Amino acid sequence: MKTTQKHLYTIFAAALLTLSACTTARTEFDITSRLIPVDAHWDQTPEPEMEALVAQYKTSVDSIMHIVIGTASQYMEAARPGSLLTNLTADIIKSEAASTFGEPVDLAITNIGGIRNPLMQGEITLGTVYSIFPFDNTLCLIKLKGSDLRALFDIIASRGGEAVSHEVRMTLADGKATNLTIDEAPIDDNRIYSVATIDYVANGGDHMTPCLNATERKNSATSLRDAVINYIGNETRAHRAISALDEVRIAPANPQ
Repeated sequence: MKTTQKHLYTIFAAALLTLSACTTARTEFDITSRLIPVDAHWDQTPEPEMEALVAQYKTSVDSIMHIVIGTASQYMEAARPGSLLTNLTADIIKSEAASTFGEPVDLAITNIGGIRNPLMQGEITLGTVYSIFPFDNTLCLIKLKGSDLRALFDIIASRGGEAVSHEVRMTLADGKATNLTIDEAPIDDNRIYSVATIDYVANGGDHMTPCLNATERKNSATSLRDAVINYIGNETRAHRAISALDEVRIAPANPQ
């Protein structure tokens, strides 16, 4: 009997400890905050050790980034609904994806947000390309049913345009894509189209969620930046300056 009581006391004590451990303690904090400007004030007294460390790498990086890889024949910037730099970028994606994946590509699409700076006329350095395409997005090839591709272009229209390749023609009208053709033919809702893009867009980034309906997807280790560098290198070896097709691919509903 004593043994039984002892066991009961032990179980009761363990239960009390368990319950007390599971209770939520309420703690109140008195929090205050203030803004700390991050400006030149913090650079008035540089750290010599840190400067020396950075200098080691800066010299090496600068020597690489200043390498000239080509020449731009004109000034190009990225703008909606379309522009020289968006045209060039999408055309490079289509061309390089076809080479990377070893199969035909119907069209290419990418987001304007991934193009961060204009391309200046004149010499193009590695640093130039890194400043324009700073993200490590990689080339992808997705297969989209025509109905999903049409939905994708409606989203592109609602955003005022994105970068599209030479095969695409469309008009913006009330946030919808009208007069939409691929290679001068209307989209066939039942056909499977081969679309080159980057992983960010293939993952549905910038609201381009129809890409998630891809019937097939192929990824690569080739970044958009490396694709651009490769394209520029090939054009330079062929003694051609870098230029873009000056054409309207996404037309506003009421052109000025």
